[in-house]
Amino acid sequence: MLEGMALQSTPSSTRTRRPQSTQMLFAAAVTEGLAVLTLVLAFVVNVGSPSTVLATFLGFMAVSVVAATLAFVLALVGLLRFARHTVWFIMILVVSVLANPVLWFFLIGYFS
Repeated sequence: MLEGMALQSTPSSTRTRRPQSTQMLFAAAVTEGLAVLTLVLAFVVNVGSPSTVLATFLGFMAVSVVAATLAFVLALVGLLRFARHTVWFIMILVVSVLANPVLWFFLIGYFS
């Protein structure tokens, strides 16, 4: 009776693993979601003194740049390695380029 309880209490034995392509797609999507969220928070959170607002803005922008770059790399590797989710990886690539603050700062500096 105790042996049956031990088998039922291990949830890892009943779970199935997802394919590597799905895991990479999930990781890229979550990372891109973090990049977009921190980009939005950089412009929304503006409470405190000017130095606090600037530090918060720059901190969120730095996290957004790192997350967007990581999402781009994950999506690019997923696109080149796995053909299963090609459309989704391309969508994450496009969003990661468009949501990267470095691109927008470059365009603002170039055209001003």
